[in-house]
Amino acid sequence: MNKLKYIFSLSLFFSLLVGCSSNPQITSEKSISDSRLFQLYIDDDGNLLDPFSKAVIKNEKKYVTNILKNFEYEKSKNKSLELMVFIHGGLNDFESSTTRVEEKKDLMLADKKYPLFISWDSSGGSNYADHLFQLRRGVKAEYLGPLSSPFVFIEDMLRSASRIPASTYNILIGQNSVPIFLENEEEESARMNMQRIRSQGFTLHDNPNDTGHTFWDWWSILNPIKLVSAPFVDGLGTGAWNSMLRRTDLVLMKDPGKENGGFVDTAVTQFFDRFSETFGATKKDNIESKGMPVTIIGHSMGSIVSNNIIAKYSNINFNNIVYLAAACRIKDLEYVIAPYLHKNKQSSFYNLTLNPYRDISENFAFDFAPRGSLLIWIDTILGDVNSFQDRTAGFWFNIVRAAEETFPSEVRSRVHLTQFGVADGSPETHGSFGDYPFWKNSFWKGEHEQKPNSESFFSWFF
Repeated sequence: MNKLKYIFSLSLFFSLLVGCSSNPQITSEKSISDSRLFQLYIDDDGNLLDPFSKAVIKNEKKYVTNILKNFEYEKSKNKSLELMVFIHGGLNDFESSTTRVEEKKDLMLADKKYPLFISWDSSGGSNYADHLFQLRRGVKAEYLGPLSSPFVFIEDMLRSASRIPASTYNILIGQNSVPIFLENEEEESARMNMQRIRSQGFTLHDNPNDTGHTFWDWWSILNPIKLVSAPFVDGLGTGAWNSMLRRTDLVLMKDPGKENGGFVDTAVTQFFDRFSETFGATKKDNIESKGMPVTIIGHSMGSIVSNNIIAKYSNINFNNIVYLAAACRIKDLEYVIAPYLHKNKQSSFYNLTLNPYRDISENFAFDFAPRGSLLIWIDTILGDVNSFQDRTAGFWFNIVRAAEETFPSEVRSRVHLTQFGVADGSPETHGSFGDYPFWKNSFWKGEHEQKPNSESFFSWFF
């Protein structure tokens, strides 16, 4: 079941916000078993939380120092150890985020990767609650927010009602714009572009198992319940989506409310400030050192956070930038990733996508909600798409059509575009990338070593 759609369309606005108030600090000796040495968890106000107790950590500097010291300690024992930053996407609650660290850190350490999981409060109910009860013009309104919430809810309901014609058209016509036996204009354009960009220096890892839709993708397309649920996905989901976008900014800058007294750096910003000073590129006597190599991986909305980090810390040597089903816009790659690749001649960019037919036909619970993965939802329902460059970068038909304009010729040889196959053990849903060894170079090139684990907590995030 696609939990994103279930929460957005059925119960998004019934969840309550969760608060934390205590402030313990890490006091144990350096230990590879302590997950706090591998995670920075940022709450909905930009505060750092203890992954064990959910308590707000007051001494963020000490917490960050412990992580940096442990990294240096582990690297002193293993010179080939490399820092690998992973940033998840939306609909991650506290438990799934912290459990992920426990499940993956030892596997990554065994592969000589020191993992730093940047986690942020992206649970669906919490974000809609913020939208409904607190957020007004991008900040939390302590008094006006709750007082005005009935009007916001009425607005959401009116939006849902006004979107009935558009959502009905999308269900009856738009979702069938890629017929079973006939290739449409978008597909044809993408295929033509694939041939051209391959000759322009891009590295394509496109799985040949590109079979299109089958009967099993379409047998439930006429489920009438989605005609009712679709307008609410728009009316309620848009507010939650906008709140999640705001929280991607809070990963690097705390909410400028009364408690913070202005704009204050988060623990994530403090970490990268200090890492940049210690291990970043430096220039002396006109000789520039490259700095310690770092791999940064962003899944879905995690790519938005990754872009912010890369733009802010351009002197860090991000030698591998890996985006899994990126929810960021194509123009973000043009304005952030392409310039960074131009500056850092050793850096490579990997853009991994599902097979496009998997994105198009993804559904849950007998088609109770509009079809398509999150990326399709952003491009058609949730996002503000004013031009092609506003479309999501993690959808194969988008990126292959935009690659030529996005990446200049001098960086194309270091741009890898990977499309996974259909029914061959590859990722087949937007949330399934975490079931694979996402930290391995072979996976970035479309190879994989294991089939998905249905019990993985990664299926909760996009």
